[in-house]
Amino acid sequence: MLDVNKYKMKRYIHFDRKVKIETVESYVTNPKKIAEHSFLPFIHYITSFEKNIGEKNSKLNNRPIKLKTRDIMYAGHLDNYIYKYYADNLNNCYNQWMFNKEMDKCSTAYRNNKEYKSNIDFAAEVINEIVDFKESYILVGDFTHFFDQIDHKYLKMNLLTVLNLERLERDWFNVYKSITKYGYYEKEHLIKKYGTDKQIRRSKKNSYFSQLSEFRKFQNQYKCISNTKGFGIPQGTAISAVFANIYAINFDSKLKEIADKHSGLYRRYSDDFILVLPKEQKISSLSATDFKEIEKLVRVHAINNKIEIQEEKTGMFEYTNSQLFDINQRKFSRLDYLGFLFDGKKVEMRVKSPYKFYRKAYQLIDKAKKIKEKKSLIKLPYRKQIYGLYTDLGRNRGSFGNFISYAWRAQQKFDKLSPNTENLMMQQIKNRKKKIEKRLSVNLHTKIEK
Repeated sequence: MLDVNKYKMKRYIHFDRKVKIETVESYVTNPKKIAEHSFLPFIHYITSFEKNIGEKNSKLNNRPIKLKTRDIMYAGHLDNYIYKYYADNLNNCYNQWMFNKEMDKCSTAYRNNKEYKSNIDFAAEVINEIVDFKESYILVGDFTHFFDQIDHKYLKMNLLTVLNLERLERDWFNVYKSITKYGYYEKEHLIKKYGTDKQIRRSKKNSYFSQLSEFRKFQNQYKCISNTKGFGIPQGTAISAVFANIYAINFDSKLKEIADKHSGLYRRYSDDFILVLPKEQKISSLSATDFKEIEKLVRVHAINNKIEIQEEKTGMFEYTNSQLFDINQRKFSRLDYLGFLFDGKKVEMRVKSPYKFYRKAYQLIDKAKKIKEKKSLIKLPYRKQIYGLYTDLGRNRGSFGNFISYAWRAQQKFDKLSPNTENLMMQQIKNRKKKIEKRLSVNLHTKIEK
């Protein structure tokens, strides 16, 4: 029996109808059925988000941001369960393989054996190690368009390694093929033809088509866009992240060898990696020249394992006297790792995190005020949303709370896991009550967490 809490029904509109896992479990877990299964095309759309760049951008009213886009693809409802089921099984194989190779700690993202840990834990553990080393060299890097550049043949080779197979079984091959040779339709096209998700729900429907035979007619009339290249997998499916981890097993192995040789540590969180090597070695000291040669070797390993490292996001640091020195830029700097900034002594959340918190709060409050005035309302609209998202009243909201909950969790975790650093997460938002009160023009009767 599958855990129904882990296989929750999705609300989105797709080509097939929503279905509960209990109804299709016998199908999803049957290899013969999956070997013959016809996967539906994905639905694709582009979402944009703001990234803080720390300097004024004249194109966006001098706000310190730039706009970035992300491709989102999501699978049909039945397909989503299949990907989830195979992802869980594959993750178990991957965990065992990593454990056998003594590499379990190296890869930290998308692991089902690290469910109670987050980016906060992984960042705190690494920063604590840096401090414990007293003096070290640090290399941080980022894979270029990781999912978009995954080589299919190389992925398949590593998949066979982790599954301990000489040839992919028919069900596995069908799942692999659906992720590598995928097809998709643009959400924009579907909206123009059938309306938005909200409009479809209003018409008492929960899918674009009442029957799959209708979809097949649509498919004959409008051909889907297909990935005919030998590389690239869609982000967003339950199995894509596990495939990405498996793709990097040989790169991880090579970097762990370097870390072990120099009594250091190596960690990779999806496409972000960090290598920390103490200056004091068992036999001799590690010099800056040695470290630069190691950085070149890392690039060679990346090329050999069909991974491209982003030049502009590569950082080389020297940690000494509780300070971080940027070797390339020849100046004292801060390490930006998994959402946290470390200057050698102090740890803070990235500047963009509190910035986004206040900006979104102000936007919602201003919107509520305008509606109140326009409609001559007695009470401010969106009160529940404002208090839930942007005040301490919402700290225990839902499973994760709000941004204040995140800052508080980060403070608690860093104080525990990295006790020798000055952790300033709650300090960064200490004036939140005053700022929100000022924008609301009312006093909040809430107790704030220090």
